[in-house]
Amino acid sequence: MNPDSSIPDNETVERRRQDRRRFTLRSIFGALFTLRRRRSRRKGDQLNAYIDWYEPWPLMASVVIILLSSLDAFLTLILLNHGAVELNILMDWLIRMDIRTFAAVKLAVTGLALIILVLHFNFRLYKVLPVRYLIYALMPLYAFLIAHELSLLGQLPP
Repeated sequence: MNPDSSIPDNETVERRRQDRRRFTLRSIFGALFTLRRRRSRRKGDQLNAYIDWYEPWPLMASVVIILLSSLDAFLTLILLNHGAVELNILMDWLIRMDIRTFAAVKLAVTGLALIILVLHFNFRLYKVLPVRYLIYALMPLYAFLIAHELSLLGQLPP
């Protein structure tokens, strides 16, 4: 800026218009591996704040949930081959249409839901229930579902 006035001179305006950001291999690796914001900036903003870097637990929980969801899809197909009935109308329609589509949609919906939940990891649902507890609660719920499906498979005649 020109010290005599509040109007920026042409050189400052031109420098601002130039985009100095370049997408190089170094910038991509820097974005992936440089430590970013792990907590909110202000002490009072820890609730309902987005962060850039998560602890390893949400990732591990998400991977376990995806694996359990895959196992659920596999066990569901085995049970259906032995005469079971799918109660979820959408999944039943997808299974009848194509098994690959069923598996893809099931994993895509689970993955998208997990992405949304992890993005809102520090938020509270209805200002009461922390979203992080929902993520961690899905693991034992899926494990219970898998145990139920395995018990149903154990009841099948040989």
